[in-house]
Amino acid sequence: LLEGGGPPRMAVYRANVYGNWRAALAGAYPVVRRIVGAAFFDALAQAYARAHPSESGDLHGYGAQFADFLADFAPAQDLPYLADVARLDWLAHRAHYAANTRPFDFSRPTDLRLAPAAALLESAWPLVQIWDAHQDGGDPASVDLGAGTCHCLVHRPQWRVEVVALRLGDYRFLASLEAGFSLGAALESAAADPAFVPHVALAAWVQAGVVTQ
Repeated sequence: LLEGGGPPRMAVYRANVYGNWRAALAGAYPVVRRIVGAAFFDALAQAYARAHPSESGDLHGYGAQFADFLADFAPAQDLPYLADVARLDWLAHRAHYAANTRPFDFSRPTDLRLAPAAALLESAWPLVQIWDAHQDGGDPASVDLGAGTCHCLVHRPQWRVEVVALRLGDYRFLASLEAGFSLGAALESAAADPAFVPHVALAAWVQAGVVTQ
C-alpha cells in the first residue's frame, strides 16, 4: 500500500494513509517518541508501517507489534530499554480505552481478577523512572539506568492513566490474579515478601479499582 507508483491520486491516498498510521503510532507511544525525537520516530513509523500495515479501520489497535519490532530494529539497538518502554506505552494506551471497573460485590470476595484498565509489566530497566522523566516537567537526566528490575503497574483510577512501581509482594499478588489464580494462591505467592500484609494489600487494591470481579 505504501509503495510508490500509480497515478498521482494514489500517491495522495498513500500519503494520507501513512499519515494516519504515523499519528496513531505517535499517540500510542508518546514516551518512545520523546526519547528518540520526532524525526527518528517518523522513520520508525514508516519502517513499521511497511512491516505491519494496518488490517483494521480502527486505529486504536494499530501498533500492537511495535515493541517486538523495536527489539529487532537495528538502528534502535543503542537504546536497549526502548522495547520495554514501548511495552509500557502500549499498556497505558490500552488502559486509556479499557472498560470501566464494575462496582465491587463484597458478597463474593474471592472471585477476583484485575480490572480491565490494569496491567502489569516486569523489566530489567527502571521503566517507571523513565516514564516519569519523560512526562511534562520531567528530567530525563535524572534516570538511573542501573537501578535494576522494575515491577510496574499500569492502571486508570479515574480518567487518567497512571504508572507506578510495585513492591515484589504486591506484584506477585496482582500477577497471580491476572493469571487467573485463586485468591488463596495469589496470597500465597505474595507471602515470600515480608512487607506484604494480605488484608491491607487486598483492601488497598480493591479501593484503588485495580482488583475487581
